Amino acid sequence: MTEEELFDLCMYIATSAEGLKDEPKDYGPLRLLEVLERIALYAAKSYNDVFLREIAGEVSENKDLVMTDNERFYRALENLVVRFASEARDRNKRKENKDA
Repeated sequence: MTEEELFDLCMYIATSAEGLKDEPKDYGPLRLLEVLERIALYAAKSYNDVFLREIAGEVSENKDLVMTDNERFYRALENLVVRFASEARDRNKRKENKDA
């Protein structure tokens, strides 16, 4: 992530937080997913993180559902959390095995 991209992300977070006061409640998760997508892409490129590359693609595919199919959007979001929990478990196991 370049310095300019990092600045843009920080600005996006700040303006999103401020703007949410006047926006529909579903925009909050959408904006957080936008941040997740950008950070996941950065990690995928910088650390060759295959899981986060997949997550970025999944977020990109599903984030706009908040505008067209709210139920599918929240199911996709739940699936995303389940995938992260599973990946965290796997990464912790690998770390424990490495440390042993």
